[in-house]
Amino acid sequence: MKRIIPFAFLTTTLLVLSACGQTNQSENQPSESSTISSEPAPSSSAQPSSQASSSSSSQSSRLSSSSQSSSGQSYVNDQLSTADGLVIKFKAQGARIDNIKLNGKQIAKDGFTVGRCANRIANGKFTLNGTVYNVTKNVSPHSLHGGGSSWQGNFANATWTKAEQTESSITYTLHDDDGKEGYPGSLDATVKYTLSEAGELSIEYFAKSDKDTLYNPTNHLFMAVNGNTSYDNIKLWIDADNYTPLNNQIPTGAISSVTGTQFDYTTEKTFDKSKNYDDNLVLNGEGYRKVATLTGTTLGLKIDVSTDRPGMQLYKDGSGSICLETQMFPDAINQANFEDPILKANEDFYSKTTYSFSKVS
Repeated sequence: MKRIIPFAFLTTTLLVLSACGQTNQSENQPSESSTISSEPAPSSSAQPSSQASSSSSSQSSRLSSSSQSSSGQSYVNDQLSTADGLVIKFKAQGARIDNIKLNGKQIAKDGFTVGRCANRIANGKFTLNGTVYNVTKNVSPHSLHGGGSSWQGNFANATWTKAEQTESSITYTLHDDDGKEGYPGSLDATVKYTLSEAGELSIEYFAKSDKDTLYNPTNHLFMAVNGNTSYDNIKLWIDADNYTPLNNQIPTGAISSVTGTQFDYTTEKTFDKSKNYDDNLVLNGEGYRKVATLTGTTLGLKIDVSTDRPGMQLYKDGSGSICLETQMFPDAINQANFEDPILKANEDFYSKTTYSFSKVS
């Protein structure tokens, strides 16, 4: 049986392994063929303010490379870390995880926030309350990740406001205007990252709109669990008995068994590097629960994924990285068989996903 031990037991051999590879392949279609962007640029019991006040914004602009929290503890700006060598750096553009390193070894990067609506909307069109909306077709003929000027989507390319940072958390906010990329409603979004000393990186999403709209955020974190560009020595478990088959990258509306398919990771097994993956898995269970484990046997590193979402996109970028993007189902607004991603006017949205990093012996 595998035994989890603290990060402090990671050997210094991590420092001499090859650097984490670039993630530069498209999301399985031509319009995403550009390299992964490296361009510069909420807890469940209580929702933080969806917009930073002007005084908060002013204060953020004056922050130096290091600061102190209200409790007097110091921290490095735009960075969270643990005593055992897990260091996570952030950027305001896309409210993104810039990179994650473990004892100096890069194991993940470019975890940009996706929105308003993750994944594809067929033909960039949907009907809500009897009105037809046309959203940006940034991956023609469809809309991907909320539309915008690139395949990464509107939220990924927006410059968010860093509303707050403490020694263990960073909170970003964004105001998205009514009609932006074709979506109805003036929406205020918040993303809060919290890192525990145990290596648990929680991502909490909050939002409110003044009109009914679609909201289905996620994070597109590229994980190279062995710290290199190879898919060798990787194991994967996903708690999903079913998946949503595609026709030209859009779900058919069916929910099919993973049995006998390349998507059957219901028991942990070696990742099939010969296959392409850009597909939605129908996660078992409801509520917040553990849904996946990605293990790199070269480093002996394990990443557990927990979420309250019903689906998860399994994506292989072709350059050594794997994405496990928790979400509502793709094109759900146009599929009668899928739970819709509608956020009602003036209702509070909340969702949580956690990536937990630990050592396996």
